[in-house]
Formats: sequence, C-alpha cells, structure tokens
Amino acid sequence: MIIFVNFIYMKLEFKYAVKFNFYILFVVFLAIEALLTRNLFFLLEENGMSKNDMKIIVSEENTEVDIAIRRIDGTPAKIGNDNLFPVAVIIDNYQDARPNYGLSRASLVYETYVENGTTRFLALYTPGTDNENKTEKIGPVRSARPYFLEIAKEYDALLAHSGGSSEALEKIKEWRVHDLEEIAWWGPDYFWRVYSRVSPHNLFTSEEKLRQAVTDFELADNTPDYMAWRFGEGIKNNYVGDAHDIYIDFSLGTDFDAKYVYGASTGKYLRFQGNEKHIDALNGQQIVADNIVVQFVPKEKILDANGRISLSLHGIGKALVFRDGKKIEANWARGEGAKSRTVFYGKEEIVFKQGNIWIAIVPDDRDVAVD
Repeated sequence: MIIFVNFIYMKLEFKYAVKFNFYILFVVFLAIEALLTRNLFFLLEENGMSKNDMKIIVSEENTEVDIAIRRIDGTPAKIGNDNLFPVAVIIDNYQDARPNYGLSRASLVYETYVENGTTRFLALYTPGTDNENKTEKIGPVRSARPYFLEIAKEYDALLAHSGGSSEALEKIKEWRVHDLEEIAWWGPDYFWRVYSRVSPHNLFTSEEKLRQAVTDFELADNTPDYMAWRFGEGIKNNYVGDAHDIYIDFSLGTDFDAKYVYGASTGKYLRFQGNEKHIDALNGQQIVADNIVVQFVPKEKILDANGRISLSLHGIGKALVFRDGKKIEANWARGEGAKSRTVFYGKEEIVFKQGNIWIAIVPDDRDVAVD
C-alpha cells in the first residue's frame, strides 16, 4: 500500500512539476515577446512609422497584408491610401516667393520655365485622411500656363492655381481640367494669403484644404486611372556612368539653376538652387530627391511682350534619368491628346526607385553637367 501511495505521489509530483515548468516557460516567452515588440515599435518610430504600421509584417501561415503600393510614387501605404485622387499645385519660385513651402512632401515635382528665365513648379500630392506628416502649408500658389495643364491632365488631377494666362484659362475649359482656381471661385474656402510677403507671392493652401476640395468636388470616390510609373529596386536599363553631381543651367545667371548632389549614405540627391541649399520652409530641411529626370524639349517660343512662352510636351525627345548615383541615357515619348502619358524608356521603360521624382523640363539648347 505504501509503495502504491508513493507511486501516486511521485506521479502527481511529476505532473505538477511539468505543469509548473510549462508556466515558467510560458511567462518567459511572454516577456521575450513583449521586449521584442517594444524594440520593434521603437525601430518603427525611429524610421518615421507608427505602431499601426505593424500590420505590414507577414507571417508564413498568412500571406495577406494590410498595405499596398502607392500608385503615384511606389512607396508603401495603408490600403485605402494607395490610390488617392491627385492634386497638382502650381508653386511660385520667384526670388520674392522663397522660401517655398511643402515641396519636400510632394510625390512628384515638375520644374520648368514660365517667362523671363524664371522657373515654376507643379507639385503633385495625394491628400488623404491619415494625420501623420500632414502638409500644413503649400505654396506660394501661382498662375497656370498651358503646359502645366498638359502635365496635370496626365494624372487627371485637380489643379490648384491662382489665375493664369488667357490661353491657359481657355484650355482649362476646353480640356475639362478639374479646376481649383483661387481668383474667380474658391479663394476663401481653400486658400489664404499672408501679409508678411508681397502679393502675388503670398498665397498658400494646405493638404487638409486640398483634401476638402477633393471631397467637395466629388472626386474622392473616383478611382484614378492614370498610367503609373514603373518602380523597383534594381536598375533595369544599362547605365552609362556615375552621377554624383548634376547641374541644370536653366537660364542666364544662377538664381534659377538647379544642382543635385548624391549622398551615398542615404541613396538620395540633395537639391540646391541659386548656389544655395534648397530649404523647405515647412520643416527647415533641405529638399531631397530619390529620382531625377531631365526631359529635353524643343526650344521655347516667345508668345508676347510679357515674355510668356510655349513648350511642346508631345512627340519624342532625349532624357537623362538619375537614381542611386547612376546616370541612364533615355528617351521620352508622348502621344497627342491632353490626357496622353509621357513614357521614359531606354531599352525598356524606365524603372524608378520607390520614392519621389523631380522632373526638370529643359529646352534642348540648355546645358546639363554631370560629374
């Protein structure tokens, strides 16, 4: 009998010992998991991501993810924010308009001439409901030119501007451009002026106001159908050399010349203009670009005594593409029709690095130096 009781006791002791050890292991596992999760949250926040972005992690058992690739710039985005309706904002670059606001937050930025050797930007944003990295101030907003409309139509974008040349205002109606115009219609609702700067270099908007405009214009539920760029990690076309310094001679003097310097540690190009760092006044940071394109077009034509010009953005021409410190000699092509899309290609269509793209539209008699 005693032997039997001892046997039962030993059996129970073993059972509870195993159970106790199991609890110990389980508690240790939970502690390790909590530590790893905390460190992961720290790493995410250090890289500009939120804890909600934990959803991007994929397990072997479940391959479904809660992110997608943004149509406009190839970067990861939460589902629902990956193909938002784009807004194109015409931004002043005259000396009295500097420093600019909000250019560092744009997915795409085009830079080209307006008149008298000055340049202007067309910056594309996709304002959404996410409160992170809101662009609180964009501008100064300036007037439209016909070639800006042609670019905006490539994305079927809502165009934010303040007036325009007579030809541009006519084309807005003819091409049925989504028109967010400050002077005639929508000034107080979506724009504001500051009085620390002289007019017309003092008009601004914000991502929140642009998002409201997209909603009010009943565009928010429209699925954009513009042809997206190709994005990828590797350089698919043969590159012809390194490109650490790029200098674009836009006009006489240096006030509007652009320079980009590659940073090997970041994989991005730092932007300069007028021999100075190009600082975004929104955040006090120097503007950087993941991709740079120089699109050579036929020499501009002078239209009137005010120096307004016309640029041809249809047909074919030469281009230079820069990413990852490399230069790719390319071509561009665009068919007729306001909504046709420009394609950059070498042996095949150019694959851009995921991130923002700066496109300089330059008459083919201008110099571009690459070192």
